[in-house]
Amino acid sequence: MILTTGQPFWLTEQGLVRYPVLTEDLSCDVAIVGGGITGAFLGYYLTRAGLRAVVLEGRYVGGGSTSASTAMCQYELDVDLIDLREKLGTSRANDAYLANVYAVHELGRLCREQLPDPCSYEYCRSFYLASRERDAGHLHDEGEARRGIGIDAEYLERAELLRRYQLQAPAALLSGDTAQVDPYRLTHTLLAEAAKQGLRVFERTPVQHCATEADGQSVTVHAGERRIRARHVVVCTGYEADNLVPRDLVNLHSTYVVISQPGEMSGLPTGNAQIWETARPYLYTRTTADGRIMVGGRDEVVKSAAFQNTVLEHKVDKLEKQFQDLFARETPFTRDFVWAGVYGETDDGLPYIGAHKDFPRHQFALGYGGNGTTYSLLATEIICAALTSRPHRYAATFGFDRVGG
Repeated sequence: MILTTGQPFWLTEQGLVRYPVLTEDLSCDVAIVGGGITGAFLGYYLTRAGLRAVVLEGRYVGGGSTSASTAMCQYELDVDLIDLREKLGTSRANDAYLANVYAVHELGRLCREQLPDPCSYEYCRSFYLASRERDAGHLHDEGEARRGIGIDAEYLERAELLRRYQLQAPAALLSGDTAQVDPYRLTHTLLAEAAKQGLRVFERTPVQHCATEADGQSVTVHAGERRIRARHVVVCTGYEADNLVPRDLVNLHSTYVVISQPGEMSGLPTGNAQIWETARPYLYTRTTADGRIMVGGRDEVVKSAAFQNTVLEHKVDKLEKQFQDLFARETPFTRDFVWAGVYGETDDGLPYIGAHKDFPRHQFALGYGGNGTTYSLLATEIICAALTSRPHRYAATFGFDRVGG
């Protein structure tokens, strides 16, 4: 599957970072299948935990969904807290939100205190706008629910939104616990640091299948003519994993993104705050370290890469108009890059993380939903804890038991 079309900004700006192709059989403690940001987190954390790990990427490391990601690091999920409680029960829903609050700040600690490059990580705020008048009451109740579990979320009515931020919406929740990062740079920074500790990374090494050995103590990973014998396999191939993951977990969608030229963020009355809305599909915005404005949305069910290319121009025209309609005054926006990417959506908006009964000695880090970056970090911590026989507070929150796995 082609995961991106157009010119993904991160990849275009920084260029393709290259890794060798696997040319020999190997053995290791953990084989990580997938070389996006999740695979990079896993390689970094598992290597630091003392495990011999290998990352196997079928194409180019970080060149798939990671390169097209907007990397909006939010605690807010695609399914509101009060709705998620109806789907999963109060305890699990609360934990899903609190896990993402934790992940936003843990990612900040990693980027700012542990890695040599902070990868443009910065904290910001988030406006969650009511798209229609009837959504205002729902947002009010949502804010009360979030505050009830200790999350700071300020409810703003129309007049205050307009006066303070020039935003035209019936109401909004204004939250902290939000950040943004450069996902492509973060991917390669993690891998470079882990390589110093022995991590091995291979590109253009597609995995066909993984077979648990008869003794149940290891897995053989088949990558073309090469074999990797591993004690465990972690699958984090995202939306290209049909032959490696449990079936029927996700619906695939295309999303479209346009980004402005540098410096135009200075004209935003909301500063570097992120914006999204209650409508589904929703418009979303963020800014970058060099002052660009990124606008995405107009999502739809995946058809084909050719279709994405055909409609890309039309989609970004609509996105730019929607963006201008958010504000009471015109905001400078000069188009620079446009692209489309693929993401997956589950019924409850949560990822699937952990073991599955039908796949012995496998762990899965399937970060479906709109919180890919925070889910990647959570999946890494949960899986690393499982493979080193340690508990993790959120190990049960995102498990396969939601679909009988």
